[in-house]
Amino acid sequence: MRQINRPTDTRSKAMRRGASAHGQQRGAVRRFSAWVPACLALWVLSLSSAAATEEFRYQIRQGDNPWNITSRFLKDMAYWPRIQEYNGIGDSATALQPGTTLRIPMAWMRTIPQTAIIADVHGEVLLQRQHGTPQAAAAGMLLMPGNLLRTGSGGSAVLQFPDGSRALLGAGSTLRLVELNRLTVSSGQQVRFELQQGEIESEVKPAANSGGRFVIQTPAATAAVRGTRFRVASAAGRTRNETLQGTVALQNRRGTTLLGAGRGAYVQAGAEPGTARPLMPAPVLDILPERVERLPLRVEIPAVAGARAYRSQFVATAGAGIIESDRSSPTPHVLSTDDLPDGIHRIRVRAVDENGLEGRDAEREIVVDARPEPPFPSAPAADGWIVDEHPTFRWTRSDDAVRYHFQLAAAADFATPLVNAPDLNKPEWIAAEPLTPGVYFWRVALETTAEGRGPYSDPQRFTVPPPGPQPQAPVMDGDKLELRWRAGTPGERFQVQASRDAGFAEPEIDQMTDESRLVLPRPAPGTLHLRVRTLASDTPPGPWGKAQQIEIPKENWSALLLLVPALFLAL
Repeated sequence: MRQINRPTDTRSKAMRRGASAHGQQRGAVRRFSAWVPACLALWVLSLSSAAATEEFRYQIRQGDNPWNITSRFLKDMAYWPRIQEYNGIGDSATALQPGTTLRIPMAWMRTIPQTAIIADVHGEVLLQRQHGTPQAAAAGMLLMPGNLLRTGSGGSAVLQFPDGSRALLGAGSTLRLVELNRLTVSSGQQVRFELQQGEIESEVKPAANSGGRFVIQTPAATAAVRGTRFRVASAAGRTRNETLQGTVALQNRRGTTLLGAGRGAYVQAGAEPGTARPLMPAPVLDILPERVERLPLRVEIPAVAGARAYRSQFVATAGAGIIESDRSSPTPHVLSTDDLPDGIHRIRVRAVDENGLEGRDAEREIVVDARPEPPFPSAPAADGWIVDEHPTFRWTRSDDAVRYHFQLAAAADFATPLVNAPDLNKPEWIAAEPLTPGVYFWRVALETTAEGRGPYSDPQRFTVPPPGPQPQAPVMDGDKLELRWRAGTPGERFQVQASRDAGFAEPEIDQMTDESRLVLPRPAPGTLHLRVRTLASDTPPGPWGKAQQIEIPKENWSALLLLVPALFLAL
């Protein structure tokens, strides 16, 4: 360290004047000055080795000297001689060369206590003050050293620090804020957490040459940074660390592993930190829709080679960026919870390797518009058959609905709906005209005053089968009546009904046959209504064919017997 001649500051001049006026005390002062470093040396030995060796590099400015540096930036004036000894500065040096660097142990530096802010919470989050009882945490609450924060199984919390750094506490976590200070010399922020269990993702503002540090302690190791983005998780005596930006030192008493961007490591309690491993690449999310109308979301994505699991997080773009959905899957799927609120979200998906290290995030925005939720279709049943000429479509009623929207189409994409009824005040729609045979799809949505029209229900498929065969003109042969109709496909059967009333309330004849003909005993004279429908083993009975009406004449045998005597008389 380069030294300079005697200083010119007021305090040094006063000291020299005092020494001249009290020459007899000079020896005592020198003996005291020699005794102070010895006492301080014993006190310094009580510090931890890590704290004692961590240094702040102070750049000398014009007019600086050990005395005024100590008075402004150190914890106590007793450190004044220690600075000289630590930097090898002679007792006669009371001024320092501007531009040179002074090394000061961090444990000696004066700090100002700070507080963090709970910027946002989701789900169950409890805050416990020192020696207090847990209370529900809310956005805007202060987090001070000694405070404990717990999140439930679906909870999360965002913490905001005075220097702009942020931390996102995941579900099932217990975190204690141990230290949060600001250095008076540089405004560098010093943060130390104790992550007892769970996980935390931090984005730390760079602290180059400011003396700032951000430390997360777990039962197995400590992660220390000065400006980076990284994740730390702790469970069952195992800690994992994934570095996304910057560099993290993962360390314990057995060793240290430096993790650069895109690398991670894990460590078991009592063991040396593992070697740095590359993080898995981000999955490809091109297949995801831009808009989601049904929850929960489940979309298959391309697999990442070597991945054993996938994790999906939905983060609110508004506010502090709280996690609103966090799901994992052993297969390459993007998942969400069913209570994800409407709005714009940033989705983050990452692959998990065989060691449990989570990879780089794939991110994109996605719009959730799932409210108001659509009604449940109730009739006709999905994949059913409709034989009514004027079918009724029904769905569940909603107390909040101001109107219902019904659509009917011949294709599941509803590109060209056959029916679009947007202003129904009842949870039903009745077809005014018969539906031609074919496959159809229908869906329904509801509209509320608060949320407008919501998404449609899933398309419901149904089939209108062709009508049953129409009987041909019957053939009466003596005491027999023969009915015929068009032939069916192999495996089809037919049901034939004959009734005296057109409504077929009480059929006189109701028979099944495998053939496209049926021979019946000659019915009694009068009007008779006939109808036929097709039966198949894999479908419900089809609709009845158009009914036919025939007249069964009276038998003429009695009249013929009356004619026989008359013929004999004529002879």
